[in-house]
Amino acid sequence: MSELTFCKTFLTALDARPVKLSSDHIADARQYPDGAVFVLPKLPPPPHPARPSPKTLPPQDASSSTLTVSLKPMKPSHPTVTKDAVAPAATSIYDLKSAYAAQTSIPPAKIKILYKKKPVTDSKTVAEVVGVDAGAEVEFGVMVLGGAVAGGTPVQSPPAVAPGEEEKGLAGAVNQGTSKTETPGAQGPSGQAVVNAEFWDDLKGFVVQRIRDEKEGDRMVGVFKSAWEKA
Repeated sequence: MSELTFCKTFLTALDARPVKLSSDHIADARQYPDGAVFVLPKLPPPPHPARPSPKTLPPQDASSSTLTVSLKPMKPSHPTVTKDAVAPAATSIYDLKSAYAAQTSIPPAKIKILYKKKPVTDSKTVAEVVGVDAGAEVEFGVMVLGGAVAGGTPVQSPPAVAPGEEEKGLAGAVNQGTSKTETPGAQGPSGQAVVNAEFWDDLKGFVVQRIRDEKEGDRMVGVFKSAWEKA
């Protein structure tokens, strides 16, 4: 068979087939012609590269593994506490808070530890906060919330006292033969009487805890206080 005859026969066979395969076309894989099977060669041993060994840190002596931590309060009215030989990886921020509370008799709930003027979480360790290049001495700030006194107990509000019959206005209503009662007045100090230094300390502690910026908190409290004094 010549090449011309083969081409004519091949084209005639193609004319009998559809130009495009239908969407439901199915080809029987068993009718495929046999072909060579390609198998990728196996990797030489070992099959995978060895995992790099972790870098080992040089051994540290006792002097470099401990820190001297100073707990300096924001206000000079509170004392500064210094702790020596603090293991940064084994000491949490809450441990520093508890140590300051034990030295000053201030409840831990009224103490906030700061680092570089930003509040830090109690669950973190000293090493996580200061890093590895902090040096041998580290200084933390201490913010004492309002209502706490160093060397004493927190300031407590006076106990509530139930108003008497005369304070409720019932006695006057009974004598006059009417059922009208008067609304009792507010008990305890109110208004300008409660706006004192402790009020502004509480407000500052709340603002700094929310925005996590002591400088901006001082500015905002100053704006509030100035506006209140001019009102």
